[in-house]
Order: sequence, then C-alpha cells, then structure tokens
Amino acid sequence: MNANLQQFRDDAEQLAQASGYDGIRLGVVWSQAAPVAVIALSVVLVRKAAAPPLTPLDTGLVAARQWFGSIDKLGPLLESINFGKFEESPFDRRRFSSPVHLAASGQSIQWWQTDAFRREFGLGTYTEGRGAEIKSVLGPDTRNVDREIAVGSNYEYASLHRLIRAFTGLNSEKSEHAVLALCAPWPVLSMTAQSEASRLRVEVEGLPGLDTSRFILNIEGTQQDQRLDSKTLRWLSGPESTTGTCTYTSVFEVKDKKPISVNLYISGAPAISLRTEVQHQHSARIVSIPGVPSSDISPEHAEDARLTAFRVQSFRLLRSAELRFDPPLSVIVGPNQSGKSSLLDALQLLSEAARGELTTGLVQRRSGIRTLQSRGATAPLLLEAELRTASNHALRFRLQLGAVGAYDFAVEQEELAEYVQGAWVPVLSRVATQAKLSGTPVPVSNEREALISQLGGIRNPLVQQARASLAAIAVYPYFRTGASWADPESVPMRRPVRLEPGARLERTGNNLPAALFSLREERPEDWQDFVNIVRLAFPSLKDLRLPAVGRGTVQLFWDEVNGGQFDASELSDGTLHFLASLCALFQPGSALIALDEPEAHLHPDALMRLMGAARSLSERHPILFTTQSDALIGLLDDAPECVVVARREEQEARLVRPEVDQLREWLKSFSLREMRRELEGWDSTP
Repeated sequence: MNANLQQFRDDAEQLAQASGYDGIRLGVVWSQAAPVAVIALSVVLVRKAAAPPLTPLDTGLVAARQWFGSIDKLGPLLESINFGKFEESPFDRRRFSSPVHLAASGQSIQWWQTDAFRREFGLGTYTEGRGAEIKSVLGPDTRNVDREIAVGSNYEYASLHRLIRAFTGLNSEKSEHAVLALCAPWPVLSMTAQSEASRLRVEVEGLPGLDTSRFILNIEGTQQDQRLDSKTLRWLSGPESTTGTCTYTSVFEVKDKKPISVNLYISGAPAISLRTEVQHQHSARIVSIPGVPSSDISPEHAEDARLTAFRVQSFRLLRSAELRFDPPLSVIVGPNQSGKSSLLDALQLLSEAARGELTTGLVQRRSGIRTLQSRGATAPLLLEAELRTASNHALRFRLQLGAVGAYDFAVEQEELAEYVQGAWVPVLSRVATQAKLSGTPVPVSNEREALISQLGGIRNPLVQQARASLAAIAVYPYFRTGASWADPESVPMRRPVRLEPGARLERTGNNLPAALFSLREERPEDWQDFVNIVRLAFPSLKDLRLPAVGRGTVQLFWDEVNGGQFDASELSDGTLHFLASLCALFQPGSALIALDEPEAHLHPDALMRLMGAARSLSERHPILFTTQSDALIGLLDDAPECVVVARREEQEARLVRPEVDQLREWLKSFSLREMRRELEGWDSTP
C-alpha cells in the first residue's frame, strides 16, 4: 500500500478508538464517459448516528453515490483506493457495470503526506490526492454537464461543483483536477485556557461522550512544566450544543505562578495535539465559593465530619453564645437585632479562616476587627467549633483574635484538639508566632492567617479533616433573585452561567444553573429527589432543563405540564428562591448548611415542602435556619426540639433552646406560630 495511505490508516484506526468513530462515509462522483473515472472522492470517519446517505444520482455524463459502512471496512476500502479502481460498491458488494477508476487511463493518483489540517471536515488528520484533469475525464460534453445535472436531479443540484459538495463535502470550484480526500476528524476541536489566581481553567470543545480519562495536559510555565492526566484532572462534560459539540471543563492548581501555554494530548491517539496560550486575569479577584475547601483539601474529609457545636465570644451582640446542633436541624427565631445575622457572619468568618482568607475576610469584607468586636468588650474575639467525624473522632478548633491599633488584628491563639479519655488533647497549638503539631515545632509562614490553613503539605488526617470540614461550612445570607428588568446585571442566576466541575452553589446563588447541572450529572439520584420535591411545591412543573446556550455555559429552563416553557429570566422571585434554597440543602460534603430567612418570597405550601426537605436532609449534614416568620416555626409543632430562640438583652444577644418537655405541654393548647412572642421571652434551658 502507498506509504501515505498506510499512515492514514494507522492514524485513523487510533483516532476511531479514541473518538468513538464506528463508521465510514464514502462519497464519490465519477464520469460516465469511458473510461469511467472519479471526479471527486471523500472518505470520512463518522459515528453511525450520522445522517442517512443521499439518494443516488445518474445522468448521461456523471454519477454520484454516498455509502456508509462500519469502521472495520476501512482497510479493504483503502486497499481498493490503493489499487486505483472500484469494481463493486465498497460496502454492499454490488458490481458496477463498468469499473470506476480513480484516474484516467495511463495516469496515477498523487497522494500527499498525511498531516493535520482544518479543512472541509473541520480539524482532523487528512491525506489528499490529485487525479486527472476534469475536462479530460468528462470528454467533449463538458459544457452541458451543469444542465444535465440540474435536469437529472429535478433541479436539486444546479452544477457539477454543487453536486460534488453535496455528495463528498469537498470544494472543487478552484480545482481543475479531480479532488480526493481522506479524513479522520479529531474529536477535539478547540481549547482555551484562563488563569484564575493559582488555578487554571481549561475548556475543550469536542464531540459528546468522549472518554476524558484519555486526556493529558502539558502546562508550559516560566519556571517549570507540569503534566496532568486522569489521576489529577477532573473534567465536567457540558450538555450537547445545537452544533453537535459539547464543552469539557477542568479547573486545577498549577505549580508555575505564570503558566504560558497548555498542550492537550489524547492517550492512544498520537496524531492529536492541541495548543493554546494561557489568558491571564491581571486584575480579577477570585471570590471563594462558600463551602468549597481549599484546592489541596481532599473533599472526602469534609464529607466525613459534621459540626456539632459552635461558640462565639465578643462578636458584635454575641458577647458569649453557644449553639449545639443536636438535633441536626436548628431553627433560630427572633426579632431584628437579636444576633441571628451575627451568628451566620461568625460561622462564615470561621470558614474563611480555614480556607486561608482570614485577612481578606476581616479587612476587605468586614472593614476590620474593630467593627466586629462587641462594644466595650475587653475579651478577645473567639471562634470555637466542635466536630464529629464518621470514625467518631471528636475534634475542637479554637481561634482567638485580638485588635492591634485602630484597624489591624493579630492571631493570638489557635488550637486543634481531640477528645481522648475525657480530656481535650492538643493536636495543633499556636501562641502568636510559635506553633507545634503533635509536640513538634512547625513554622507559621503567614502570621495573619490561621495556621490550620497553611498546613497543606502536612499529612495529618485530623488536621486535614478539621480544615476541610470548617472550610465546608456553607452560609447563604440571601439569594439574588430580583426582577431582571430592574437591574439585569444584578441577577446572574437568571442568565446563562459558566460550567465548572463540581460546582457548588455560590453564597448568593449566582451560579444556580451550574450548581444544578453538577447535581444532575454527578448525583443523579439526588437530582431525581430534587425534581420530585420541586414538583410537590409546584404541581405545574413537568421538568427542569439545563441546555447549553453558548460555549461552556448553561441556562435554566422550566417546562410545564400544559406545554408552557420558561427560561430563568421569566420565573418569579419565589420560584427561583425555592430552587436556590433547595439546591443549597443538597450541597454535598458540608459540615453545616445555614440559610437566613428561607421563607422569603415563598407561598406557605412551598415553605412546607422546603422545611420537609430540610428535616430529611439534616440527617446527612446539620442545617441551620434563621427566621422571624410565624409560618416557618408553625411547621415545627411536631419537632419543638429544633427551635432556638434569639433574644436581645440590652447590649447582648443570647441563644436559648427552650425546655422541650414544657414546650410539648404548651403545644397541647397552642401552636408554635401562636407562641412566637412568648418564645422570644423564654428563659434559658436549665
């Protein structure tokens, strides 16, 4: 076999295995004048789901055919092409009345070297050839060929060039010779790379259903290169677009501070190689997603631990407050200015400290420690959390912060301890800049951050579990569901949003479509439960769709049983708030999920469904609601132990869990909804 044809065969077979190609499309247009010779020929690898072949055409001057065959016929087909003629149709073995030659008598095909191009069939591996001069093949009736084709096709094709394009996909308008092309299209078409602080976002556009475990990335940096494969890469496959492609997205840490370019390879298909320059966001600030651990934290650690108690001292109105998450669903009820929002803020600050964002959280997001400290307080600001792992380890983390001057702060003390035989035994301890891990001194590389966030290289399972779990505290203060006509830019969840592997719901729900897409693709059983709960709250719902509306983006669509269809921009505030709140409750690997005023915009029936979901899902991870709604606490008449009361006493707020037995006695005559004001004046539990 011709060396170039053999090279194409080798590359095509490798590409077929890597791309899922299982078929071949052969298109041929040939002259009917003796000797019968090819005017145009194309061989393209396809998937069997491709469109059916075109209806054959025969005129007095030319004939045109399309055939589809299985990929295992590629070798025999190339043998026939190498031989220079077809005596029968390649796939159904029907003999031609006269052999179809690839070249005119006495001539041979010139095949060019196999290489990668972007031609008629897109980016792929091509081998091209040039045959005889078309005029010599068609004979003296060349001038009449266009008219014969138009009449013979009932005017479906107006000229020889249009016929060639339809049956072979080739452009012959500028060619005086017969055109021949063999193509194995690449399964990946393009790639972009965007730098996001220490992370890199790579998006690959390609055919649906690719085996991303074959993807290999080579990152070229200014100081060092980096190779990544299926052991370290996680790819998220987007929905199929209208063009028949989808976007594969991966976000990962890079070793080099300023990566230059990214190369993509596919294992088992050495012919494929994509390269792109890295686009850098010089001024962009990466905002952390609530509940997402730092990149070097193993997600499984967060899933193994639950928050069991939280204490806070000298934090706004909370001079000294404690909340235990037993039972796992807690609903704090209280009037305005009773410390509910302060508690959520303290939980969020603790999560930020575990992610290495203490300085950002205190200085940029909260205007300094002085704005947080209780007025007139002399005690330092203290955050303390207790955790329980799946293996039944009890952990306690304490972080003590002090003010320095008018605006600055310092980490005064920090401790991670394990409860062993009736006592708390320190695992990690720090006083100012002196620290020890299991009794061994360790350096404090950043004095203004929590030490627990700086020990990514320390393989201590308790430290990793505590850090991941605290970082996975997800606090949702509100959801941005406002009317799109009022300020379209302020409601991102109503618009298409970018996909991200393992996307978690952002603090204000901006990426709701992406979070729902991750829920559907990565946890299908949870997705079915999610949709069923939404249908209970909104009986008119038929389905929730998340189609691709642009490269790497999806948008939320709502289909109703009566045939109506709406995109997210048309949904009511209450509907979006319900979807975002329910999505928050389904976030995996969360040590705690906290929502402020989940009843906002909701009809009582929808609120009832949301509360039912919270009670069920709290068995997976603790859930905290804060509210001042009679309707919400009225849904807890059969679970009064979930109620916590926030009370304001002069310049201090207190959290009180009412005595359950006495509450149950009251509930024989009243509902919690009727007792709200009495609850807000309740004394502490003995």
